[in-house]
Amino acid sequence: MYSIGDMVYFWTGRGSHGYASITRLTADRIFLEPEPDAHRGSDYRILHSGAEWWSPRRKGVPVDQVDTPPRFWYCNF
Repeated sequence: MYSIGDMVYFWTGRGSHGYASITRLTADRIFLEPEPDAHRGSDYRILHSGAEWWSPRRKGVPVDQVDTPPRFWYCNF
């Protein structure tokens, strides 16, 4: 379905969204390198070391959060 290097639209439940290139695939997650103009939500951090941590790069996103309409800020009831 997807291949490394494909350009996709992604979203996270923490407000991040935009276009990105696929860097790695697993059975249930897609790891991405977001484009510079992708929106950084609350899952983006600058660590004490100065390094950037962003979940699409570090944790990946579930397959159903790629090329689908975004549903930001899930409600946990």
